[in-house]
Amino acid sequence: MTQLGPRTLGNGKIMTAIAFLVIAVAAGCVTSSVLRAGAAGDERGGGSVELPKGRLIVFRSLRPGSAFGHVAALPAADLSRERVVLPTRCERTAASSAGGLCLRQTRNPIQLFAAELLDTRLRPGKQVPLNGIPSRARISDDGRYYATTAFVTGHSYLSDGFSTETVIGRIGGDPVGNVEQFTFLLNGQPNANEDRNVWGVTFVPGGERFFATVATQNRRYLVEGDIGRRTLTALRDNVECPSLSPDGQRLAYKKRTGLNSDVWRFHVLDLATGVETPLAETRSVDDQAAWLDDDHVMYAVPKGGAGGRNADVWVVPLRGGAPRLLIPDADSPTVRNPARDRPLR
Repeated sequence: MTQLGPRTLGNGKIMTAIAFLVIAVAAGCVTSSVLRAGAAGDERGGGSVELPKGRLIVFRSLRPGSAFGHVAALPAADLSRERVVLPTRCERTAASSAGGLCLRQTRNPIQLFAAELLDTRLRPGKQVPLNGIPSRARISDDGRYYATTAFVTGHSYLSDGFSTETVIGRIGGDPVGNVEQFTFLLNGQPNANEDRNVWGVTFVPGGERFFATVATQNRRYLVEGDIGRRTLTALRDNVECPSLSPDGQRLAYKKRTGLNSDVWRFHVLDLATGVETPLAETRSVDDQAAWLDDDHVMYAVPKGGAGGRNADVWVVPLRGGAPRLLIPDADSPTVRNPARDRPLR
């Protein structure tokens, strides 16, 4: 890993970008696929829907119709059942045994986006501002923390001009704040490059640790974060959107491969041995993978190429076997395991 140089995007430019987004959305000229998918706007949902029993895959339903973009659930043991669609509409969602998280567009021209905590029945509750276009969402399995990532300028991780804001919050407590403001340790030394972006948080249950991506000077790093110490420590480069396995022993992530830097490939890192293994999915997929169980990784693949309005959820085994379609017309999948249920505080 190498030391890198000065910032290219300051706070003034970020505020200008946010102001531009406000004007662009009001004029109907923002072309982000996230905005197209969530154009119906502020739908928080007020009713209560009975969820299936047992382990659930919680996702965003993309079936055409009035429920497009709504949170939905299927029992992990019986995906042939009809999906249960909830009243809440999101642009990105995540769930754990502790509850859920919904990133959504609002109808407020001053605050265009919001993050909303969902209870154990996935009903909407506390709402906090989101300062850009929804991108990534995660909630810790122990019910302590949640993380949101939004684009504050640029709409893709392939864009040279993108900038993100990643915020960690304590559920039922004081906010942690913008992770970009943590001390970034590169090669064991504090690195003060101001072009830093952070995204793709995945929490380690039972403590204050997490993994994430830090990008600076056209390099991406896997970092281990410490909420109490407010540090981000670089572990290895060329890693994006890590996801910790249920047993806590492995990380799944995407990395750029080959001569074309715009091509990603999913890999799994064994944290004990440091051995990295490519998965059998050979398509270039821009998603933060999620674990179906300790032996399978799932992710969303857009239909009709990147930026498409619709997508399917696919799954790939760690050891042998080809990727297969898991849930059609869906994206943003995570697993909710009721064996470790605890209410959001």
